[in-house]
Amino acid sequence: MATRERDNKQYLGAWGGQPVTSLRPQTFRPEMKAALVGLLLLFTIGCGGYRFPGDTSSPATGTVSGRVLAIPCAPVEKPGTSCAGRPVPDLELDYVRSQVTARTFTDANGNYSIDLPPGTYAVKVKTYMRVISGPTDLTVSAGTSTVANYVLDSGIRVPGPAQPNS
Repeated sequence: MATRERDNKQYLGAWGGQPVTSLRPQTFRPEMKAALVGLLLLFTIGCGGYRFPGDTSSPATGTVSGRVLAIPCAPVEKPGTSCAGRPVPDLELDYVRSQVTARTFTDANGNYSIDLPPGTYAVKVKTYMRVISGPTDLTVSAGTSTVANYVLDSGIRVPGPAQPNS
């Protein structure tokens, strides 16, 4: 034990050139700890990862929601009647801005909702059906709710009157 203490006293530590008198690992001084905590706090706030209690600033996203329906509803409809549209379940809607795409899907009733950062988006409906009505470009603002309903052409055609053969 006496040899170990003598060897440690001869070795100069990295912290200020003071002789090392024990084999304990070096610890940070209180002012170093405070500086590191302060830098970490500034970095966290600067990156937007922390909100102060009582912060009432507006949210960083806007909400887009709506319903997607397809018409006509059946291959044969009685004359003078039509349906208001049938819900389109599991339909993918893509919101494209620059090279970034956000996706959402409709539920069993054709409803959807998505939170998006502010900006202008091209709306892509992933289906074989053609969009009859609904916005193909959409501008989203932070803290707002936008309703964007779509009506799609299902491709089902109602039989027309018979054409005479020529």
